[in-house]
Amino acid sequence: MLAECEDGLIALIKNAPLGQRLAVVGALPGVDGEALVRRFGAEAPAVYIAPGQIEVKEGACRLYFALGCVARNSRGQEAARKGDGMAIGLYQMVEAVAALADCATAGGINWSVVGIDYLNEATLADNQLHVAVVRLVSSGWILLPPALDETALAAFKVFRESTDIEPHEGQAEHRKWAGDPPDHTTSAPDVAGAVILQE
Repeated sequence: MLAECEDGLIALIKNAPLGQRLAVVGALPGVDGEALVRRFGAEAPAVYIAPGQIEVKEGACRLYFALGCVARNSRGQEAARKGDGMAIGLYQMVEAVAALADCATAGGINWSVVGIDYLNEATLADNQLHVAVVRLVSSGWILLPPALDETALAAFKVFRESTDIEPHEGQAEHRKWAGDPPDHTTSAPDVAGAVILQE
């Protein structure tokens, strides 16, 4: 359910006319702090999708997602906020994202926009970034998905473990390490191990 929601919201933005004005539409990168700010700066203008809290009550849930809008413009702060006729501005991005997502269906879920937050952190301002978050909630309560059908899974034969010590690699690299076989072409975990179970 959550994966379908994330993919559906990415497709909603990417396939709209707005998507043609953005450098990146995707899941929020799996980094934080200065690394995330650098990534924002390199990829702006961009929209990132991230799950929020999940309310659960009597076998049903309400889902919250956030659509993070990131703008930057070498022509200055005002151009980053308002656009300059060439690069889209934060205000244009927020208005378009809110209009697209409110009362939309994505990932099989109906969504409502419940708020917009502008982030005013010094680190963002120091890097000439303007960021806002459009907050979504699923319209109504959704039945929780059924329990995982373990009989449909392949037999568990190999357990692999990878440990990443700071400074951490991004989620993309972690996914490569988790492949079968692991892909260590561009990076490798600091510590790795494998246990092969006997059949």
